[in-house]
Amino acid sequence: MPSIAVPLGTHTGWNVYREQPCELCDRDGSFIPFAAEREEREAAGDPRPSLDERYGSLDAYVAKVKTAADLLVSERLLLPADAAGYVKAAESRDRL
Repeated sequence: MPSIAVPLGTHTGWNVYREQPCELCDRDGSFIPFAAEREEREAAGDPRPSLDERYGSLDAYVAKVKTAADLLVSERLLLPADAAGYVKAAESRDRL
């Protein structure tokens, strides 16, 4: 999916949580967002590249989302309407 191919953070298949009996609602995984800029990333000690380091600009990010969505449409793995939704969501961001 475009949100995995052009990520805004790390998606995990697990969660860090305090054990609670019968608690199943947190088994879907976590999302850990990337820092917006290099300085923020370095201050936090995060080794993952920031959004700015990854994409450089909002326009570049949107272009990568569109490319990922178009590829999935061409492979018949994503409907054109759903691809347009991913691109629209990327375009509607006010910043990286």
